[in-house]
Amino acid sequence: MTQNYRDWFPYPSFRPHQDTMLDRVQEVVCTGEHRVLMIDAPTGSGKTSIIASLLANRGGNKIVVALRTVSQIGVYLGEIRKIREHTDHVPKVAYLVGKHKMCKLAGEFENVYTGCDLLKVFTMDFLEAKLDEKIRRNNRTAQEYNVYDPGTDPSIEAAVRDETPGYRTFCPHYLYSKEVYTVDGLKNFRPSKQAKKDSEAILWEVLYPEELQKRCTHTCPYEVMAIGAKNADIIILNYNHVFDDTMRDALFDWLEINPENTILLVDEAHNLGDTVRNINSDIITTYIVDKAISEVNQFPGDRGEVRSAKEVLFRIQKYMERTLDRWQNKTQAEAWFDPGMFADFVYAGGGLARDDEQTMADLLKLAQKIKMRKKKSSESAEGFLERVAEFLFMAHFSKSDSAYLPVKSIRDGQWLSLEIRSLDPSPVISGLADTAHATILISGTLSPADAYELYYFGQNGRVEMLMIPNQFPKEKRLVLGAKDATTRSAYRNDANNRRDIELHISALINGVSGNVAVYFTSYFMMDQYREYCEQTAYESGKKVYIEPKEARDVPYILGEFFKSGSSEQKGVLLAVCGGKMSEGIDYYGEALKGAIVIGFPLAAFSEVQKLVNSYYQRKYGKDKGMFIAYTLPAINKALQAIGRVHRSAEETGVLVLCDSRFSHSKGLGVRQYLPAWMQDEMIVCDGAWSEELVSGWGGESSR
Repeated sequence: MTQNYRDWFPYPSFRPHQDTMLDRVQEVVCTGEHRVLMIDAPTGSGKTSIIASLLANRGGNKIVVALRTVSQIGVYLGEIRKIREHTDHVPKVAYLVGKHKMCKLAGEFENVYTGCDLLKVFTMDFLEAKLDEKIRRNNRTAQEYNVYDPGTDPSIEAAVRDETPGYRTFCPHYLYSKEVYTVDGLKNFRPSKQAKKDSEAILWEVLYPEELQKRCTHTCPYEVMAIGAKNADIIILNYNHVFDDTMRDALFDWLEINPENTILLVDEAHNLGDTVRNINSDIITTYIVDKAISEVNQFPGDRGEVRSAKEVLFRIQKYMERTLDRWQNKTQAEAWFDPGMFADFVYAGGGLARDDEQTMADLLKLAQKIKMRKKKSSESAEGFLERVAEFLFMAHFSKSDSAYLPVKSIRDGQWLSLEIRSLDPSPVISGLADTAHATILISGTLSPADAYELYYFGQNGRVEMLMIPNQFPKEKRLVLGAKDATTRSAYRNDANNRRDIELHISALINGVSGNVAVYFTSYFMMDQYREYCEQTAYESGKKVYIEPKEARDVPYILGEFFKSGSSEQKGVLLAVCGGKMSEGIDYYGEALKGAIVIGFPLAAFSEVQKLVNSYYQRKYGKDKGMFIAYTLPAINKALQAIGRVHRSAEETGVLVLCDSRFSHSKGLGVRQYLPAWMQDEMIVCDGAWSEELVSGWGGESSR
């Protein structure tokens, strides 16, 4: 039965087109039947209010929200808090966040996942021993119902105090999260009373991850999250949880989620295709193979299976060594390798009759034995042999499935990696959508929508689309496109072309009084214009901040750039489209008042990229295939970069696409594929006029 989502709406009024959006969501969710709705709604459209419509009409279905980054969780938790504060409804929401962020002992482990797995085994052994001790002390038998809850045992506090960090024999937080009991002589585990109590706090108080981490003084935050998820109306997961088939099956089973009774909401859906491809790719390096050999050498198992595993691993090692020797002096970073020849080399050794699939299965079986033995003997259960075996399975598939591309590359000049890249996300995405009750995909940059539909679902006509106009006032933004300037290879060394690009850059740096960002198509191009940007910034009284090569340095640089927005000396950020500082970061308020994209950010036209292009051209035809494989990602990178400027209706900003391909629709032009508002508002100009337009623009003074 359809409910009125207005009863769940926590705001006094609707934004323009928000009512239409919620009506469409309601219609799709109420009908079910595996319908898919793709919503292109720019920033400011109130996309997160979709939750109100989903909650009002979910019926008996669970709502699963798939996010790309942990930082987005707060947005949805905030929406739930508003619903609870401003309506009569009390929806229950839970989430799962990675152990590396939530584990109370994370600082003690080199690898938190491996360390956790190991301590969990020790902890369960400890709990079983405590239960046995209790049974003996009370003169009972294992056949009777017995239960041991460490939270009721005063002696446990002393045992926890005696543990030495880094040398633990059990995890105190997992210990307090479980109780062990016997049924018909068999030991079983279930959540402890304290873990259940803490999980209720997630549901009833809507705790943010950092708040939950503090709340769980004794219990394990990850276990508490899982308990809460089983009883929630909405569960927030990341893309890996949902779009990795193996992980999803295990997780949904653990959380008692039936995919057919699930409403799936995918946020930031413009990232979905590339992320799903990455999730379903696999890689090994010479380091991983070396470690796998060490694992096998230390395993005192059946000589036959160990000898066979060594033979395969040594053949892989030899293949990689020979490839590295032949390839070290070559200039390309990556290239394709033949999976058939790889298999012939790996499996044909020793003169034995080949059975590739059986050999891989035997390797995986041995890997599981080694992993279990390591857990029991207090060793790190890293599972290198398991990673090699899984890679071999994927390499086997790539021999006959062109949707998987085998790639070799050199890392740090000494490590060779072999990678099987998934090229096509549509089987995974469409397969999940065909199972779910209903699927909603939302983003601010799903343009052109029909191309995204083809990329994600493998066909047009599968998806219903809703395009929401830009909600921000036109007078708050200035959109410019270069008339002639371009970074096409034929013009890169042309002096007039370079000067035109420089004028567009100086127009932004000098004409915008606040912080600005200059996004380049590559680090190489950024270096070419770096000196000019630094000189222009110096003359304008601004400080230059440069995107660091190491991800660990990003927070500091970003923090300093943000501070400059509200200081006397403004900043100029030099970064790369699709890099560490162009996507997934909100530059609110004074943090960013203008951005320019220099060039059209196409991927390098390598041998690997040519094979990707060929795959999509075979699947969708020459023009559509080339657009999806090569042009669409470039448009997405550019839109994401300049989209950092406007994050609320009150903000003003200048947006510049400095490449003639963005400004024209014919030939190599892509203007017709940009969002409608951008096509309508774009002023096509040369560098000199750009200076006049930016310096004379009244948007900044209208604040």
